[in-house]
Amino acid sequence: MSTALDHCWRRIGVYGGDQSCELLVEALHCRNCAVFSQAARTLFDRESAADPAEALDLKSSTDASLRPALVFRLGQQWLGLPPLLIAEVAARQPIRRLAHRTGGRLEGVVNVRGELHLCVALGELLGLGLRGETGDDARMVLVRDSGGQVLAFRCEEVLGLQHFPQRSLEDAPDTLPEPLRSCVEGLFPTTTGHVGMLHGDVVVDLLEQALFA
Repeated sequence: MSTALDHCWRRIGVYGGDQSCELLVEALHCRNCAVFSQAARTLFDRESAADPAEALDLKSSTDASLRPALVFRLGQQWLGLPPLLIAEVAARQPIRRLAHRTGGRLEGVVNVRGELHLCVALGELLGLGLRGETGDDARMVLVRDSGGQVLAFRCEEVLGLQHFPQRSLEDAPDTLPEPLRSCVEGLFPTTTGHVGMLHGDVVVDLLEQALFA
Protein backbone atom coordinates (compact mmCIF):
# COMPACT_ATOMS: atom_id res chain seq x y z
CA MET A 1 0.00 0.00 0.00
CA SER A 2 1.42 3.37 -0.97
CA THR A 3 1.84 6.12 1.59
CA ALA A 4 -0.35 9.16 1.06
CA LEU A 5 1.61 12.25 0.14
CA ASP A 6 1.41 15.35 2.27
CA HIS A 7 0.89 18.02 -0.35
CA CYS A 8 2.48 20.70 1.78
CA TRP A 9 3.24 22.81 -1.29
CA ARG A 10 -0.51 23.23 -1.72
CA ARG A 11 -1.16 24.10 1.93
CA ILE A 12 1.84 26.18 3.01
CA GLY A 13 3.92 26.43 -0.16
CA VAL A 14 3.86 28.52 -3.32
CA TYR A 15 1.66 26.20 -5.40
CA GLY A 16 -1.72 27.40 -4.15
CA GLY A 17 -0.76 27.47 -0.45
CA ASP A 18 -0.47 30.42 1.91
CA GLN A 19 3.37 30.43 1.61
CA SER A 20 3.80 30.22 5.38
CA CYS A 21 6.26 27.29 5.29
CA GLU A 22 9.36 28.06 7.37
CA LEU A 23 11.57 26.25 4.83
CA LEU A 24 10.78 28.91 2.22
CA VAL A 25 12.98 31.37 4.08
CA GLU A 26 16.01 29.38 2.89
CA ALA A 27 14.63 27.51 -0.14
CA LEU A 28 12.70 30.53 -1.55
CA HIS A 29 10.65 28.20 -3.76
CA CYS A 30 9.14 24.74 -3.31
CA ARG A 31 11.13 23.39 -6.24
CA ASN A 32 14.32 23.97 -4.22
CA CYS A 33 13.03 22.05 -1.19
CA ALA A 34 14.09 18.47 -0.38
CA VAL A 35 10.52 17.60 0.70
CA PHE A 36 9.15 18.65 -2.68
CA SER A 37 11.89 16.73 -4.53
CA GLN A 38 11.25 13.55 -2.52
CA ALA A 39 7.51 13.81 -3.22
CA ALA A 40 8.20 14.10 -6.94
CA ARG A 41 10.43 11.01 -6.85
CA THR A 42 7.71 9.11 -4.96
CA LEU A 43 5.18 9.92 -7.68
CA PHE A 44 7.53 8.66 -10.39
CA ASP A 45 8.27 5.47 -8.44
CA ARG A 46 4.65 4.46 -8.04
CA GLU A 47 3.59 1.39 -9.98
CA SER A 48 0.24 2.85 -10.97
CA ALA A 49 -0.38 6.14 -12.68
CA ALA A 50 -0.64 9.10 -10.37
CA ASP A 51 -4.05 10.52 -9.63
CA PRO A 52 -4.43 13.66 -11.75
CA ALA A 53 -5.49 15.46 -8.57
CA GLU A 54 -2.02 14.74 -7.17
CA ALA A 55 -0.15 16.18 -10.14
CA LEU A 56 2.10 19.14 -9.37
CA ASP A 57 0.33 22.07 -10.94
CA LEU A 58 3.09 24.62 -11.48
CA LYS A 59 0.57 27.21 -12.64
CA SER A 60 -1.52 27.23 -9.49
CA SER A 61 -2.26 30.77 -8.44
CA THR A 62 -1.41 31.92 -4.92
CA ASP A 63 -3.59 33.96 -2.62
CA ALA A 64 -4.01 37.26 -4.45
CA SER A 65 -4.38 39.17 -1.17
CA LEU A 66 -0.94 38.18 0.15
CA ARG A 67 2.12 38.51 -2.05
CA PRO A 68 5.63 37.14 -1.57
CA ALA A 69 8.86 38.97 -2.34
CA LEU A 70 12.54 38.17 -2.04
CA VAL A 71 13.81 41.25 -0.19
CA PHE A 72 17.39 42.40 -0.69
CA ARG A 73 19.42 45.59 -0.34
CA LEU A 74 21.26 47.51 -3.05
CA GLY A 75 23.22 50.34 -1.47
CA GLN A 76 20.79 51.82 1.06
CA GLN A 77 17.65 50.81 -0.84
CA TRP A 78 15.62 47.73 0.08
CA LEU A 79 14.02 46.08 -2.94
CA GLY A 80 11.82 43.08 -3.66
CA LEU A 81 11.53 40.65 -6.55
CA PRO A 82 8.89 37.98 -7.26
CA PRO A 83 10.28 34.64 -5.95
CA LEU A 84 9.29 32.82 -9.14
CA LEU A 85 12.11 34.67 -10.94
CA ILE A 86 14.74 33.61 -8.42
CA ALA A 87 16.88 30.66 -9.41
CA GLU A 88 19.13 30.81 -6.36
CA VAL A 89 20.64 33.01 -3.67
CA ALA A 90 24.32 32.25 -3.16
CA ALA A 91 27.19 33.52 -1.07
CA ARG A 92 29.32 36.25 -2.59
CA GLN A 93 31.69 34.97 -5.25
CA PRO A 94 34.77 36.42 -6.97
CA ILE A 95 33.90 38.13 -10.24
CA ARG A 96 36.09 37.27 -13.20
CA ARG A 97 36.41 40.13 -15.64
CA LEU A 98 35.79 39.49 -19.30
CA ALA A 99 38.37 40.54 -21.87
CA HIS A 100 37.38 43.67 -23.82
CA ARG A 101 34.34 44.18 -21.54
CA THR A 102 35.77 46.45 -18.85
CA GLY A 103 33.11 49.10 -19.41
CA GLY A 104 29.34 48.95 -19.36
CA ARG A 105 27.18 47.28 -16.73
CA LEU A 106 28.44 43.73 -17.26
CA GLU A 107 30.78 43.02 -14.35
CA GLY A 108 32.01 39.62 -15.56
CA VAL A 109 31.23 36.02 -14.71
CA VAL A 110 30.77 34.25 -11.40
CA ASN A 111 31.16 30.58 -10.55
CA VAL A 112 28.25 29.24 -8.51
CA ARG A 113 28.56 25.56 -7.65
CA GLY A 114 30.59 24.87 -10.76
CA GLU A 115 28.38 26.80 -13.19
CA LEU A 116 29.43 30.11 -14.74
CA HIS A 117 26.88 32.93 -14.91
CA LEU A 118 27.12 36.44 -16.28
CA CYS A 119 27.00 39.04 -13.51
CA VAL A 120 25.39 42.45 -14.10
CA ALA A 121 25.69 45.60 -11.95
CA LEU A 122 21.99 45.99 -11.13
CA GLY A 123 22.61 48.85 -8.71
CA GLU A 124 24.06 50.96 -11.51
CA LEU A 125 21.22 50.05 -13.86
CA LEU A 126 18.72 51.31 -11.27
CA GLY A 127 20.62 54.52 -10.56
CA LEU A 128 21.61 53.52 -7.03
CA GLY A 129 25.29 54.39 -7.33
CA LEU A 130 28.49 52.84 -8.60
CA ARG A 131 29.50 49.31 -7.74
CA GLY A 132 31.88 49.01 -4.82
CA GLU A 133 33.28 46.60 -2.29
CA THR A 134 30.68 44.54 -0.48
CA GLY A 135 30.74 43.32 3.13
CA ASP A 136 30.36 39.94 4.75
CA ASP A 137 26.58 40.01 4.26
CA ALA A 138 26.91 40.36 0.49
CA ARG A 139 25.09 37.81 -1.64
CA MET A 140 24.72 36.81 -5.27
CA VAL A 141 21.14 36.67 -6.54
CA LEU A 142 20.54 34.54 -9.62
CA VAL A 143 17.44 35.17 -11.72
CA ARG A 144 16.08 33.19 -14.65
CA ASP A 145 14.92 35.05 -17.75
CA SER A 146 12.11 34.04 -20.10
CA GLY A 147 14.54 32.03 -22.23
CA GLY A 148 15.83 30.02 -19.29
CA GLN A 149 19.16 31.83 -19.05
CA VAL A 150 20.38 32.47 -15.51
CA LEU A 151 21.87 35.91 -14.82
CA ALA A 152 23.44 37.10 -11.58
CA PHE A 153 23.73 40.35 -9.69
CA ARG A 154 25.33 41.07 -6.36
CA CYS A 155 23.67 42.87 -3.48
CA GLU A 156 24.76 44.07 -0.07
CA GLU A 157 22.32 41.93 1.90
CA VAL A 158 19.39 39.53 1.53
CA LEU A 159 16.61 39.78 4.10
CA GLY A 160 14.81 36.71 2.76
CA LEU A 161 11.28 35.90 1.71
CA GLN A 162 8.71 38.41 2.97
CA HIS A 163 4.95 38.57 2.49
CA PHE A 164 2.84 41.68 2.24
CA PRO A 165 -0.85 42.39 1.65
CA GLN A 166 -1.54 43.68 -1.84
CA ARG A 167 -3.55 46.54 -0.34
CA SER A 168 -0.47 47.78 1.55
CA LEU A 169 1.36 48.62 -1.69
CA GLU A 170 1.92 52.38 -1.89
CA ASP A 171 2.76 54.54 -4.89
CA ALA A 172 6.47 55.05 -5.51
CA PRO A 173 7.61 58.58 -4.55
CA ASP A 174 9.05 60.99 -7.10
CA THR A 175 12.25 61.17 -5.05
CA LEU A 176 13.38 57.75 -6.32
CA PRO A 177 16.03 57.80 -9.05
CA GLU A 178 14.38 57.74 -12.47
CA PRO A 179 15.78 54.33 -13.56
CA LEU A 180 14.53 52.80 -10.31
CA ARG A 181 11.14 54.55 -10.33
CA SER A 182 10.34 53.12 -13.76
CA CYS A 183 10.94 49.61 -12.40
CA VAL A 184 9.09 49.92 -9.10
CA GLU A 185 5.49 48.76 -8.87
CA GLY A 186 5.09 50.32 -5.43
CA LEU A 187 6.40 50.33 -1.86
CA PHE A 188 5.37 48.11 1.03
CA PRO A 189 6.35 48.49 4.70
CA THR A 190 8.53 46.05 6.66
CA THR A 191 10.37 46.14 9.97
CA THR A 192 13.47 47.38 8.15
CA GLY A 193 11.62 50.19 6.37
CA HIS A 194 9.80 50.51 3.05
CA VAL A 195 10.70 48.05 0.29
CA GLY A 196 10.40 48.87 -3.38
CA MET A 197 8.57 46.02 -5.12
CA LEU A 198 10.10 45.64 -8.56
CA HIS A 199 8.38 44.62 -11.77
CA GLY A 200 10.15 41.32 -12.39
CA ASP A 201 9.87 41.39 -16.17
CA VAL A 202 11.26 44.95 -16.35
CA VAL A 203 14.27 44.02 -14.22
CA VAL A 204 14.96 40.96 -16.36
CA ASP A 205 14.80 43.12 -19.49
CA LEU A 206 17.33 45.52 -17.95
CA LEU A 207 19.70 42.69 -17.08
CA GLU A 208 19.46 41.27 -20.58
CA GLN A 209 20.04 44.64 -22.23
CA ALA A 210 23.13 45.17 -20.10
CA LEU A 211 24.77 42.15 -21.71
CA PHE A 212 24.99 44.01 -25.02
CA ALA A 213 25.59 47.55 -23.78
